[in-house]
Amino acid sequence: MKKILYIGVIILLSSCAKEPINQNEVNFLFRGFAANEGVDMHPAEKKLKDFVEEALPGITFNLVPITAPEGEYFTKVALALRNDSSYDIITEDSFILQSDVIAGLLAPLPVEDWDDWTEFFDSGVKASTVNGEVYTIPWNTDIRGIYYSYELFEKAGLPRNWQPKDWNDILEAARKIKALDPNSENSIPVAANISRISGEATIMQTFQMLLYGTEDPMFEDSKWIVDSKGLYDSLQFLQTLRKEDLVDPNQTLLSTTYWGGDMLKRALSGRVGIRFDGSWLTSGFINDGLPNWEEVYGFVPFPTQYGDPERPIISMSGGFGFSISAKSERKELAWKVIKVLASYDTLSQVYPVSGHLTTRKDIAVTEEHQKIGVNKQGAKIAPYSFYRPANNVYPAVSTEMQVMIENVVLGMDIKEAINIYAKNVEAIAGTDNVVHRQY
Repeated sequence: MKKILYIGVIILLSSCAKEPINQNEVNFLFRGFAANEGVDMHPAEKKLKDFVEEALPGITFNLVPITAPEGEYFTKVALALRNDSSYDIITEDSFILQSDVIAGLLAPLPVEDWDDWTEFFDSGVKASTVNGEVYTIPWNTDIRGIYYSYELFEKAGLPRNWQPKDWNDILEAARKIKALDPNSENSIPVAANISRISGEATIMQTFQMLLYGTEDPMFEDSKWIVDSKGLYDSLQFLQTLRKEDLVDPNQTLLSTTYWGGDMLKRALSGRVGIRFDGSWLTSGFINDGLPNWEEVYGFVPFPTQYGDPERPIISMSGGFGFSISAKSERKELAWKVIKVLASYDTLSQVYPVSGHLTTRKDIAVTEEHQKIGVNKQGAKIAPYSFYRPANNVYPAVSTEMQVMIENVVLGMDIKEAINIYAKNVEAIAGTDNVVHRQY
């Protein structure tokens, strides 16, 4: 009996022994996309891998995509970082950085010993810093606007050099496009993220572009504005799109495949009249089989609600950075890798593939970068751009805003939806941190 117990203890101890960490590899966690036949879904990440493995011989840079709808992606990443020490480097979205730092998921970065850090724009440095320490190296940023189909505009009698001056111009153009195909059997007047399943895409590409074009932003003077005329008018705009079937009437709000399925097919054939989206979309067009996208679509800034002469256009900006997991057991190696990933040589070659705007001053001034996608227009739009609130409860407030938007497009009374939103945000942020504006 004693002998059996002894053997059992040996087996138990050996099974619990920790395997040595391979110090010659790094695991890179990023948002993946569902496979689309014949299309490389991760070309930029593969290019990053090539640069790392060439610059650091003997190091293997493993790509670990998490494929999930945007509304679920960040939850999956948080769970992975809490429960698994094998992840080393993460692409960190700027909006969730504070929340992840407070949760203890990320490690601070020793940028003081890295000369390249002075080449990053001040806005990126500020967005990467929490309580005086840097937790991510911003590698891309973006702007948002409106793509429009030359072919559909011509058929609808709209100008090729269209520039909407206010929200009404957008609605009027959409109505003329709808008249070409009343049942949206072949073409769609407006493509916009309007549901919770799209997560931050609904907030950034659609709703904030409306809201920040009013006099009532989401967040001001460290308080959440939970009821305002701007909020009401923005929701009413989306309600109009849905009621008049100016967005695809067949768009299933809970679908996780809509944007990569039917919408993608129509977009690649120029059958989407107006699309609210970001500067990176051009790389998607190219990678998905539309290299001549500039012959098919124009790109213009998004107008403010009434086209204020002093603030005629609006954009929202965000971006991703390279961060190190707090649980990583290869932090020193991960930092060496990040310095390669965020270098001039690497990023200047990756941007033509990713379609992003740079966060580096030395790349921004190059002619090559300004030729990418809509970057030239982006430089003119960027001064009008807003960023999401740098507040640790923003992710929770954003989720409530997504619910409010979906409630309205599904038919709920706007006032009722706003009241629910206001009540829930007050519970999240506290009574002293919310504002109700009379209108």
